[in-house]
Amino acid sequence: MELSQKVAFNTFIQIASKIITVGFALLTTILLTGYLGKEGYGDYIYIITLAIIFGSLADWGTATIGVREVAKEKESQGKLLGNVFILRLGLSFLAIVLLFAFSFFLPIQTQNPLLLRKMIKIATLIVFLVAIKASFGIIFQSRLEMQKAAVADITTSLLIFLFSWYVVQKGLGLGPLVWAVVWASGVAVVIAGILALKTAKYVFQIDKEIMVELIRESLPMGAILLMFTMDNKIDTVMLGAIKGSGAVGIYAIPYRIYDVLILGAAFLMNALLPVISQYSDLERWKDKLRQIYQKAFDILFLMGSAGLVFILIFAPAIVRLLTWQRFGEFGDSVAVLRILVLAMFIAYFNHLTGYTIVALGRQRPYFFVAFGALIFNVIANLIAIPRFSYYGAAGVTVLTEGLVLMITSIFIFRLLKIIPSPVEFPKTLVEIFKTRAKIF
Repeated sequence: MELSQKVAFNTFIQIASKIITVGFALLTTILLTGYLGKEGYGDYIYIITLAIIFGSLADWGTATIGVREVAKEKESQGKLLGNVFILRLGLSFLAIVLLFAFSFFLPIQTQNPLLLRKMIKIATLIVFLVAIKASFGIIFQSRLEMQKAAVADITTSLLIFLFSWYVVQKGLGLGPLVWAVVWASGVAVVIAGILALKTAKYVFQIDKEIMVELIRESLPMGAILLMFTMDNKIDTVMLGAIKGSGAVGIYAIPYRIYDVLILGAAFLMNALLPVISQYSDLERWKDKLRQIYQKAFDILFLMGSAGLVFILIFAPAIVRLLTWQRFGEFGDSVAVLRILVLAMFIAYFNHLTGYTIVALGRQRPYFFVAFGALIFNVIANLIAIPRFSYYGAAGVTVLTEGLVLMITSIFIFRLLKIIPSPVEFPKTLVEIFKTRAKIF
């Protein structure tokens, strides 16, 4: 299989895998909202959200750097894989300790705070298992064998749904539902480990030079990823701490839909990242970059507009589908979703500016954008959530995305001297339908 065919195949596999895993995730959402109600579902999401935040600490950019280095260094691949694995293992233990300690003093507004604190401690296992699975996934991505990673990902989402269905049928409560995620993640780790060890040889021996280089390269990327993950999830944590589990439950449904809708922009920009990177010499390729940037803007504008109109019209039906017989409890989720879809529309363009900045090697200033967005998000939520609850959190999400877009657009203008036109998309749309045209 030629390289271009491999890239196309792996892109297709990732999209297909994500569609399947999102499908199982939505089925699990329908199952859990009906069983737990807004209070119990809020507790569940609160726990999973904390696991995601501390999971980003366990990653700290090592997966991205690991893929890059393993793909480049064929001869020392086994030693690199082993050292990346050991480094990520250490980071996951650090994340586990911090989350475990955090569970003791975290402000919690729920009917059963002792159970919730206990389940947060159990969630440290999720952080560990997800980090290990992702460590094995490095070899799949570097060798363009993402079908193996897809097997592990689909297994995880399928087992979470099946284990959760069993817990619901037996009426076992919140605790076993968290354990269902743990057990599903554990099985996925075993599958990923078997496939990874059959794919490559791991040398689990610390090499000081390799380890220092990995840490040095991962620090800026990890800081950016951590900032944006916290920026994306901190509103849920603050909402739970200030307004309680019921508010988190209301907010979680539209935010789940928001996360799904954002995938369109992520898929497009993941595919375009290597294209933009190969034209990163601004003195030579600035005109070409402007052309790519405008056409990417056009496609994102079309996708974002379609998503915006669809959600504004069908928000009640979507929330009703996900909450089923509990729709009466989750009614406010409709209005929250209609607010968040505005953030989604803006976030589509933030993917364009952000990926372009990274492709052009400007990660350092981008970190300060991410850090500033997080600070603004926290301060604004401290003001908005006590007064407006989940409506305030959704509004702050819109404002934060808008702030990031404004700053990054100015940054892109300084680099490329371009302000993309919102009326160019019909031309790009015609080119898309001309199958022989080279859009990029």
